Amino acid sequence: MRKPQVHLWLYNHPFCTISDQVCFAFIALRQYGYRVSVGRRPSLSSLNVVIENFSSQTRDVLVEFCKSSRKRVAVIMTEHVDFEHGQIFFHGAPLGSANDYMHPATMQARIRHLLECLPYIRCFLVLGDLPELRNISIMLPGLDVRAIPFPNVDRVAHRKTGNSAEIMNDFVFTGNMTAYRTQLLTRLQTIGLSVVYPQTLLSRKRRNTMNRTAKVILNIPQRSGWRWLSLMRIIAGLQTGRPTISLGTSDASRIASCCTQLDINTPDWISGVQQLVVDWKSLYLRDIENYAVMAKAFEQEYPFPHDVFEFWSVTDGLPVEVY
Repeated sequence: MRKPQVHLWLYNHPFCTISDQVCFAFIALRQYGYRVSVGRRPSLSSLNVVIENFSSQTRDVLVEFCKSSRKRVAVIMTEHVDFEHGQIFFHGAPLGSANDYMHPATMQARIRHLLECLPYIRCFLVLGDLPELRNISIMLPGLDVRAIPFPNVDRVAHRKTGNSAEIMNDFVFTGNMTAYRTQLLTRLQTIGLSVVYPQTLLSRKRRNTMNRTAKVILNIPQRSGWRWLSLMRIIAGLQTGRPTISLGTSDASRIASCCTQLDINTPDWISGVQQLVVDWKSLYLRDIENYAVMAKAFEQEYPFPHDVFEFWSVTDGLPVEVY
């Protein structure tokens, strides 16, 4: 039986904010034999996949499409939403907690609109193993949560000559700024390390170009105590031939084997950073090799959910095609 076509329906996001997730899903789906399309409109002849983040308006667009077409969608989850001790946690804190990364009202609206879409959701999809979505099946019984295995990432060769001409900085950081991130970036600059960070969102192409101007990608959590690495940032770094150093995290997720995490509460962490910059090419080779091993092990433990896609194509009324 021929695999159904999958359509990444990206109507509810500016593309530059989700380009890494789209790239991950696109490559992984193609890798496992699916035909994939991407667009701002839904497809009647495909399985439609959307990325979480609904407003009242985009919720209504999804509901109207699903009602009129008698189809459901799969939702790629991108935020850390957990259910613990009878309470919803968003980004590791009780829903509605104040922070300078996402306004509490925005968090509450995202959860509310997501829940209102539940009758039209076939399953939740997680890219790799983050976000964890702890106990989400207890909060939403009967909703399937499945992982999309990590896609292959090709090794980038560093030329012995000529390659250094494009490198102008020690570090690059491309995340949204918070007070905590600003503090750490300023500290790195005060010890003589060069750090470039844009003040606006970049397209994937411009971000990748900027990555190549530095030796190392920086991962800095949104705030002190933030538990998770940015899986997408680390993979994007590997795709451009750069290793990632994460400051102040102690994540144990799968991608942790593919970067270097530094405890910034130790007195010698600054000297550690300086040495890692010197060894950036060796770090990259170690991390890209670890990624290949990790991705293979993850796929063996969490195979691609072909069963979900096959059943979904039947309930969505897609025609059965055979070779």
